[in-house]
Amino acid sequence: MGRQATDDWMSMDDLELAVLLLNSVDLLEDPADRMAHDLRWWRRALRRNGHAALARTQREADRRGLLELRAIIRSVFETSSEARARTLLNDGLASAGAVVQVTPAGLGVGGGLAARLLYAVAQLVAEGGVARLGICASDPCRCAYVDRTRGGTRRYCCTLCNDRAAARAYRQRKGQS
Repeated sequence: MGRQATDDWMSMDDLELAVLLLNSVDLLEDPADRMAHDLRWWRRALRRNGHAALARTQREADRRGLLELRAIIRSVFETSSEARARTLLNDGLASAGAVVQVTPAGLGVGGGLAARLLYAVAQLVAEGGVARLGICASDPCRCAYVDRTRGGTRRYCCTLCNDRAAARAYRQRKGQS
């Protein structure tokens, strides 16, 4: 069965790509910025996550743009202001040339990827607000996540950070009793 055309053409894939890009900085790893010097980590991560065709299009010349895109998206994830998120997203989409028009395929993918990822985050903000975007509450982790829980209560990027925080809280409670 082929892929159905729907209104949500971007599905969650582009939103997950945006989170993957944000999490190319992981303060629990060494080096923390996995894209500081080249795009090898990014290309591997794309391939591992089912985006081999996109990985083949990524060039070292695109790295600076990806780092700028990462900074914009991180700012959206870190803000609690709907107005600030809208401004960041609108400015980012405009600088990515994200206007609806048909263009020749040979224009490159840098702006196209930026537009896709920014659009995915913008769509989530428009539908659910910035409350569904988060940065891990476990110190020193600063990984991003999208809260897909029913109650919007997620605080950690992964089970490991959640478990570490629970263990830390348990040790503190035991030490106080």
